[in-house]
Amino acid sequence: MQLTKYIEKQEKTINQAAQELGWNYEDMRRYCAGLVIPRPDRMAKITEWSGGEVTANDFYGLKE
Repeated sequence: MQLTKYIEKQEKTINQAAQELGWNYEDMRRYCAGLVIPRPDRMAKITEWSGGEVTANDFYGLKE
């Protein structure tokens, strides 16, 4: 699932998600917009935070 879709599903804003992960809004906005692919450590944190619903494959458009 795309990060933006997951955030919407949780009825949160990008800013709320960024705060929960301890990141700034601009980094999260870039991840959601697909402008930047998170580094491996951040990718792992996103996967953990989303309960496995958002994975590295989702940033690369790969099917699992």
